[in-house]
Amino acid sequence: MLWFRLCLICLICLVLAPAPVLAAAPPTGVIEGSLSYPSEFIPDDMTICAENLATKKIYATNKHLKGKQYQYKVGYKLTVPPGDYHVFAQLPDPAKYGATYPKDYRAYYSEFVKCGLSVDCKDHTPIVVRVKSGETIRGIDPQDWYR
Repeated sequence: MLWFRLCLICLICLVLAPAPVLAAAPPTGVIEGSLSYPSEFIPDDMTICAENLATKKIYATNKHLKGKQYQYKVGYKLTVPPGDYHVFAQLPDPAKYGATYPKDYRAYYSEFVKCGLSVDCKDHTPIVVRVKSGETIRGIDPQDWYR
């Protein structure tokens, strides 16, 4: 009988307990852009990253998207929380492609990219990309392989 009373008490507690509050998914935005590489191809293992400037957390993808909307017909999309970011591309093994820069080299979306990757442009400063909730920021092309 004691077992029955305990089960009945547990059942009543479950019925009367407040429902758990489900946290809403955090708001996000999207960063989108085109990929390039100083060669005749874009490496399949290129990773695109967005580093949150406040938290230093890095969001990354190595999924390359195909489409006419992208320069060289290859692009990416990254879903990130609202915030300010530096966006860059990296290769896990640059030497595999004959590159001499280190594995931690970052090809940023920079002032050099905005001025058309011209040899006349000397500014390689990464550009801050501000993402707002529900917003898609396009044209963020991490292509500065020339620092």
